[in-house]
Amino acid sequence: LSAEHSGAEVLIRVGCDGAGIDTVAVRAKAVEKGLVSPDAQLSEREIFSLIFEPGFSTAKKVSDVSGRGVGLDVVKRTVESLRGSVEIASKRGVGTVTTLKLPLTLAIIDGLMVKIGEAYFVAPLSVVEECVELSHEELVRAKRRNMMSFRGKIIPYLSLRELFLTEGKAPDVEQIIIAEAKDSRVGFGVDQVIGQYQTVIKALGKMYKHIEGISGATILGDGTVALILDAGRLIHVAEKEGK
Repeated sequence: LSAEHSGAEVLIRVGCDGAGIDTVAVRAKAVEKGLVSPDAQLSEREIFSLIFEPGFSTAKKVSDVSGRGVGLDVVKRTVESLRGSVEIASKRGVGTVTTLKLPLTLAIIDGLMVKIGEAYFVAPLSVVEECVELSHEELVRAKRRNMMSFRGKIIPYLSLRELFLTEGKAPDVEQIIIAEAKDSRVGFGVDQVIGQYQTVIKALGKMYKHIEGISGATILGDGTVALILDAGRLIHVAEKEGK
């Protein structure tokens, strides 16, 4: 079981290492129930979608937990009522992963609030490893190479002040958020680290949803809008610029 924030969605994955989905059995049952014609050409994804049909089951015997065809169709209806979606990935003999995708408007995250210029941002705390400072000399080197030294290793560096074209004078000492996700570690430069902040994420409108590195917004106690950093996307940008 895992959960992560990705772009404008929260992804909840439920996996098992069982036998996986028998696509041949699913297709045969679908033909038997009249859901598809015998000569229908179905992709693997289309076959997987059949298991969400009401009353659908390939179990040969009815038990307390299987055979009645009640369960996955309820899951799908419930998730879709929340404006989300369900996806299945399965490999025979290996296992199955079910992914629930829910919009960020339903998400509450623990974040790290930072300030860049006069603007506030929140980074998901789940990807923050630690915070460090760069001296002026170290900062000059990092900006020149888009790389920085962290615990004896060279990692990509990205100035969020420069990425977001922030106006005003930059501080002499820059705070660095060390973020780690999907086996990648990156240093993000910000003006000031304020502290931990739990918040409800609101989705961006259509006009703003394609802004690089931003996945949502939240309203602070004084009415100020803080933007939610899309850590996964920012790590990708930093790694690209560091090459």
